[in-house]
Amino acid sequence: MRYQVKEMSLESIREIYIGSVNDVYVCEDLSSSGHDYYTVMIIKDHALAKEFLHIVSGENNGSKPCYIDVFTCSQGFGLVFEYIKERYLEDFYMGDQFTLSVCETICVNLIIECMSTRLPYPLLYLCLQQKQIHMRMDNSIQLGCPLDISDLDRTIGEEACVGLCATILRDLLVSKARQKADSYQLLSKKITKGSYTHFKDLYYDVKMASEEPKKRNLLLQIRGFFYRNQKVIFRILLYLSIVLFVLAVIGLIFQLTTGDIPFLRFFMNTFKRIGTESLGQ
Repeated sequence: MRYQVKEMSLESIREIYIGSVNDVYVCEDLSSSGHDYYTVMIIKDHALAKEFLHIVSGENNGSKPCYIDVFTCSQGFGLVFEYIKERYLEDFYMGDQFTLSVCETICVNLIIECMSTRLPYPLLYLCLQQKQIHMRMDNSIQLGCPLDISDLDRTIGEEACVGLCATILRDLLVSKARQKADSYQLLSKKITKGSYTHFKDLYYDVKMASEEPKKRNLLLQIRGFFYRNQKVIFRILLYLSIVLFVLAVIGLIFQLTTGDIPFLRFFMNTFKRIGTESLGQ
């Protein structure tokens, strides 16, 4: 499937979501030298498309639109968004292994992203509700737009978003409840009372109640290094295992056919002479 959007020639390379009212694809721009990627949402219902465009265009708060471009196609009305590489928070957040300080930092980063995003509140609510929250290698947070908009509610405001965000933060910190985590205790009490109406209040509470970061010992630093680079390390070990396997197969073949393994001579010959004495004489 290909969409022509002004200078961009967007070809669908992967389906993210196929629904009753909208579809979402990852598309590659074939006209760009770097083959850039974008998230494309196709809205099938005309009335919903009109309402959605009104919400995301920033007409309610005067902010810049959160989309890159719009277009029409045979399937319906399309919007082009920035592509956010999938690295879902629920897959990469390991509260049991992270220190309390790291967990609280991630929580603060989520609040900051919610406060700084150009997504209007109805879409921000869907992002949080549908767990389109992505954690980067540096523990920063990004919000994605591959959303099911069938439950889009234009009346959703900051209070609903901050309440949902606070619940997510509390769940992220629940593994630290036994460590006398002040941030977890404070969130639990205020969520029960429905005290949060603005993100700045949530930010202030989590920031002020957060544990002071401590200098990590060497063992934690090493463990953190292996966790951050686990994919690279696994790939290196895989390649090394393949090389060793190939060498073992070659050695076995030579052993069976010639009774000798040529590349072992290098190691054997180095020990035939020690100093000025030859061990072969």
